[in-house]
Amino acid sequence: MEVRIKHIRKGDGWSGVNRYPNCFDALGPYFTRSGRIYTGLEKEDSDRLGEILGFDLTPGSTFWDTFRIRIGDSDLILNTEDPYDELRFLFLKSHRRIAESLDNRKSTANYYISNPNEEAEKANKYNRIKRKALRELDKMSSKEIKKALRLYGYKSDNVSDEIAENRLSTLVEQSPQKFFDKWVNNKHRMTEFLLKEAVAKNIVRKNKNIYTYGTSTLGKNLEEAIDYIDNKENSEIKLTIMHETEVK
Repeated sequence: MEVRIKHIRKGDGWSGVNRYPNCFDALGPYFTRSGRIYTGLEKEDSDRLGEILGFDLTPGSTFWDTFRIRIGDSDLILNTEDPYDELRFLFLKSHRRIAESLDNRKSTANYYISNPNEEAEKANKYNRIKRKALRELDKMSSKEIKKALRLYGYKSDNVSDEIAENRLSTLVEQSPQKFFDKWVNNKHRMTEFLLKEAVAKNIVRKNKNIYTYGTSTLGKNLEEAIDYIDNKENSEIKLTIMHETEVK
């Protein structure tokens, strides 16, 4: 398996580079809070790799006195099928200056482990969702597109169909999963649109998170207000709000 050790922040120094050419960072063993020297190896790993490589890899051996892994400005590439690279990978895997992934960082980490297969799998998953979201967008009418934009917090009444479609397309590109949450899989999207449109037209009042219509409290948050409006017992209020919203 090929893994790469990458810099977490590219060019966050004043010079705009991680490290000048021919300069290196050296990661070595250190003492943990328990007073033991960190090697990253379990006993079975140190015994197995020690026999293959011909080194004494036990925590107290002199091998660790001079063991260092140098990282320059480029990625460090390791092939774990090679015994020495496997040793270096196991050493770095739980090192305090190495994060398991870019999404799982720790405050002491300057680098992270990149697995091309895992990253490709994650990218493919994202792209599948994105393609599916774009297909759903293609099915929408101009009227639905403008309603969806209202759920994102955009006023779209007075914009052209082209501008509305372009804006929603950009939002879908940026976060396809949010589009599914906001619109495609939102069973209450029409009621949510009604409430947000009614608030925008001052028909329904929103004070902090409380929604009111006249003297009636619809809910202490959006979810409660949606439930209230969708309740069959309150259908008359819903119809009244719909009528006032359409004519105003």
